[in-house]
Amino acid sequence: MKKQLFLISLVLVTVFLNGCATIFSGSRQTVRIESYPPGANIEIDGISHGITPATVSMRKSLNATSVVLTKEGYQTKLFSPSQEFDLVGILNIFFWPGFIIDAVNGSMMRFDSPYYQIKLEPVSEAVSSSGTNK
Repeated sequence: MKKQLFLISLVLVTVFLNGCATIFSGSRQTVRIESYPPGANIEIDGISHGITPATVSMRKSLNATSVVLTKEGYQTKLFSPSQEFDLVGILNIFFWPGFIIDAVNGSMMRFDSPYYQIKLEPVSEAVSSSGTNK
């Protein structure tokens, strides 16, 4: 009997300490990042995540996520993938503390695209197009 009560309590605590978006879609999202040319280093929010092309797990957040691509001989490219409200978060209407939980851990957001293709500009083109090298 005590074991069943413990299991029921554990399930209830798990459900009530998570928002709907946290339960159904999680606080991370897998996205594909490719560059032209390939072989660029990927840095997400200051942490290295490999070399393009790569499929990476990005943490969802209410704040903008910063992605930096670097490759020798090419201009560094910085971009922030756009995010939108994850409609699963609407289910929190039945449990309003879930909105707070989903907001804190970023689960109420999702990246607009699961695929990003970024063109890197050679350093020589970047210098000559800025007008400093003629």
